Amino acid sequence: MSQNYERVKEFAEKSLGEVPQVIDLLFKIDEDAAMEQFNQNNLLYLGRSNLSLKTKVLIAISVALANGPRESAMIHYRLARRFNISPIEILDAIRVTKMALMSSTLDSLEPILETFGRDEDSGDVQEAKNLLLSLKKETGFVPKRVENASIFSPALAKEHLREKKEMLKPRSLNMKDVFAIAFAVSASIRDRECEKIYLEQLRKNGGTKEEVEDILTTVRFIVGNRAYVNSLDILKDIAGRR
Repeated sequence: MSQNYERVKEFAEKSLGEVPQVIDLLFKIDEDAAMEQFNQNNLLYLGRSNLSLKTKVLIAISVALANGPRESAMIHYRLARRFNISPIEILDAIRVTKMALMSSTLDSLEPILETFGRDEDSGDVQEAKNLLLSLKKETGFVPKRVENASIFSPALAKEHLREKKEMLKPRSLNMKDVFAIAFAVSASIRDRECEKIYLEQLRKNGGTKEEVEDILTTVRFIVGNRAYVNSLDILKDIAGRR
């Protein structure tokens, strides 16, 4: 193998415990592509210095869980265990991921209301108004999707707010990490309303512009890396034919 491979192998074994399968296969096919993948791994993910390693790895697990494939999530889970990230912290990240995904589905309420209209004569109207007033008093603002949910079904809006309050309440993680993960997942699935909400919450909990840059670069790497993780069988076949 080349000097580049030996350098990458030494670094990977010290930091990751092994050479990632994608990089190993790429070296057998095209060294430049392998080095590009290795350099991106450092520049966009593990080499970033504004976020803690724990936060970056939990973001990587969460974005992989939100977007697939599961093999990608397992890669970063193994990294989490190697660096002694606790099972409860990992579970917190999974719960935040689930909440962000569930919240994104409420965007469908806008076309639902356009199709079925707004029943202003419903007996639930006052309940809906009370719900929105209570939320605004508590947080200072009302997301559009929650407003739509309260109009369509106050019961749905109440359940969503209950879920959000419970699932964004970590067992171990601090709230800054919770909102960093929620923002990362929302960015990865292009949920613009939740991005804004979680980004503001992240800022209020001490998040900086530099940390947000690290979050975004990590999201970009994990989302883009699906192309390689999904193509592992293809890469194995190509490498075997050389």
